[in-house]
Amino acid sequence: MKCYRVTASDSQSWTTVANSFVGMDYQYRDPERWHSGLTVQESTVYRLLRWEQRGTSTSYRTRTHIRRGPCDDFYWVVLPEQGLYSVRYRDEVTWTHPGHAALTALDDVCQLHIPELSAYAFQVPRTEIDHRAGSSGPGARVLDLNSGLGRITQAMIRSAHAEQSNLSDREFNAVCDRIAELLSLISLGDTHPQQAHHAQIAEHIRRYVRANVGHGDVRLPAVAHALGWSPRLLRTVLQQSGTTFRDVRRDEALRAARDLLEDPTRQAVPIRDLAIRSGFTPAWFSTAFKARFGETPRDFRHRRLAELTERGGVPESVAARRPEPLGPDSGSPHPADIV
Repeated sequence: MKCYRVTASDSQSWTTVANSFVGMDYQYRDPERWHSGLTVQESTVYRLLRWEQRGTSTSYRTRTHIRRGPCDDFYWVVLPEQGLYSVRYRDEVTWTHPGHAALTALDDVCQLHIPELSAYAFQVPRTEIDHRAGSSGPGARVLDLNSGLGRITQAMIRSAHAEQSNLSDREFNAVCDRIAELLSLISLGDTHPQQAHHAQIAEHIRRYVRANVGHGDVRLPAVAHALGWSPRLLRTVLQQSGTTFRDVRRDEALRAARDLLEDPTRQAVPIRDLAIRSGFTPAWFSTAFKARFGETPRDFRHRRLAELTERGGVPESVAARRPEPLGPDSGSPHPADIV
């Protein structure tokens, strides 16, 4: 995981910094007295920002910006702790106060108005939200974080920021995976106390499955026994949390596979072997992975390796290795997708 801090003592500097994340035009109320500080944590999957802004700005995302950088593969989730964050999309304006979050899509023309502000911003791949809660669509969706589940989500975001120097890339991704899941539940409206309790239990189940997938028994009876529950109770809790054990097992196996594919020390390991290590039958792995993450395992691995190499995170000896493809049967679905 990469961590860094940027301080901008004038509006021109801040425009340069902000445009490195999302291209926009900026107007400032008092550009000569502008000041902003930004702390960034980023992996190849997620970004978490903590920013302080003294001064008022209005930014405009135009069609020209969208053509140059579509931003159609991620959402920004903005959580103001002080100040008011507003987004105008055509004739519709949404305001986000502290205790709430704005799930913002920036793939269409919009206007962001930001007064003096202290906030977190979480960049999350759209697939992490859309495959559970459906597409947010253009503009912004405001999420109420004043429920038990919302407070847990806020606490996880703050903790991920506070522990930035103690988290590896994989640990940071794992925490962000959980944050994305909770935001999806909140987006669906599953936030009353009983649902929040079930979500915590479901998270416990997910952690166990992910820790054991590929090398332990992660069938329903075995997982229930290991956690001290009956299979019926486990199945019921997951159902009331809006998912099934089959979905949990598949999702955690795919995430484990994603971690293995982007591990530079495993670049010479055939994708077929990584599929089996993650608990998949090789024949179905490519199809399932593409459906979940939007690209094939081979394309994902090549892109992640290129990104890591560009950032200087991969030794040349590792980057020079050519990973083997999944095999000629990779596109043929198999009814038993998880071993």
